[in-house]
Amino acid sequence: MKVTFKPWEEVVIHETVKYTLSDLIARSSLGVQPGGLAPSLNWAEGIAFHHVPMPMNDEVTKELLQGKVHWNVVEWALMPEYKHVIPIADINAKMPVIDVSADAIHCEIARALKGQPQQ
Repeated sequence: MKVTFKPWEEVVIHETVKYTLSDLIARSSLGVQPGGLAPSLNWAEGIAFHHVPMPMNDEVTKELLQGKVHWNVVEWALMPEYKHVIPIADINAKMPVIDVSADAIHCEIARALKGQPQQ
């Protein structure tokens, strides 16, 4: 048996939206029930973010197989210090934060987000 590791060659981000951390948390926790668990955020290089992938179709699948990933949108905020969970006081909920800084691709994405010209 052969096992092959082939990292992505390119991540294409079609849209980015920068928020303050409090606005990203509020946006990401819309619809969470009181006492509930909000969807998680990723964290690397001082950036908290989540992404929405492109809908799958034949063209996107073909590019995936060629090493190119398409993300429809990345919503992000500066978060200098990592915290494994963010409490959301007004609804008594929690938002997990996943430290993805061990992954080179996520670190590159975070650095690219930080380097974007201010909008």
